[in-house]
Amino acid sequence: MSLQLQKDNKIMRKKGMVLLSALAAVSLLCGFNSAETVESVLEKSSEFSASSTDMSSNFTLNCDIDINIGDGETTTAIAVLADADFDIQTILDPFAASVEGGVNLSTFGVGEEITVKTYIISSDESVATYAYTEDSASDEEGEGTWTYSLVSADEYDLQSLLDLSSSLDYSQMEQLGLTWELSDEAADLDGSECYLLTAVIDSSNLRTVIDKTEELVGTEFSDEMGLDDETVSMIEEMLDGLKINIKYYINTADYRPVALNIDLNDTDLTTLNSYVTTLVAGYFDSEDSDTTTTVEVVLNDLSMVYTFTDDSVEAITVPEEALEAVASGEAESLEDLTDELTGTEDDEA
Repeated sequence: MSLQLQKDNKIMRKKGMVLLSALAAVSLLCGFNSAETVESVLEKSSEFSASSTDMSSNFTLNCDIDINIGDGETTTAIAVLADADFDIQTILDPFAASVEGGVNLSTFGVGEEITVKTYIISSDESVATYAYTEDSASDEEGEGTWTYSLVSADEYDLQSLLDLSSSLDYSQMEQLGLTWELSDEAADLDGSECYLLTAVIDSSNLRTVIDKTEELVGTEFSDEMGLDDETVSMIEEMLDGLKINIKYYINTADYRPVALNIDLNDTDLTTLNSYVTTLVAGYFDSEDSDTTTTVEVVLNDLSMVYTFTDDSVEAITVPEEALEAVASGEAESLEDLTDELTGTEDDEA
């Protein structure tokens, strides 16, 4: 692997971890009554969240995928494993958040650990983001990299996004393509009696979810990620067969959010496997060869869990080492990393 490719991959991992943790932070945002409806439960839960001044939660992810590569005679199995665990604390006014945790990766039996710490502090004038990433594949222990971003409040209208999130009602969720169903019976989750709401996002309504979300937040995700129309179209084709199962648990006593479980385990990967097999065969198989390479992606588990806790958040404090890294110039600019990854600097030169 070339040094430049290693550098690009490291930058991609850093930016991905920062975005993941930041989005995770922003996204958090009496007994069982059989007379309740989806609309009434969501409305009361929204009222509870709107009255809260702080939140604490935990986010976990588990990914277990097998990639089987065959040549007609033998099959090589590659296990791709990943798990993530983040503790998230937020204060809503003015908005501040901390995300601390990490991701463990394993491919070809080789493990890699990425430690992540992200702190977002906002004021009427600006939004500052301090992010630390430490990759065991390239960094010595305790010698990761701090990145820093400071943007004006007008450029990064975080409060409007928070207000929008807390004000989403049932009809707006339906417009987003989310059609919730309320279980007829109470669900027990770790000793808490809960209303259980379920929803499904699949390839038929994914485009609606993306379009409406982009409309609400005022930005196109493909532009933010530097994807052209052809790449977006290819990704949409590969996602044919997607099925995202969502379970939302809300406490029956006070309507506080308890947990949000998401899994993709019912996804049909037929189209993806066909596309990947064609791509790989075109790369490895010669025209005069009788060998045909096949690739099968087997999804054993891809699931995420948000668990909301009762812990109060008194303050979000940026570590002294982060402030020192910024003051000394040691901290890298998150904008510079983005430009380097997307090639913006070269285009402007």
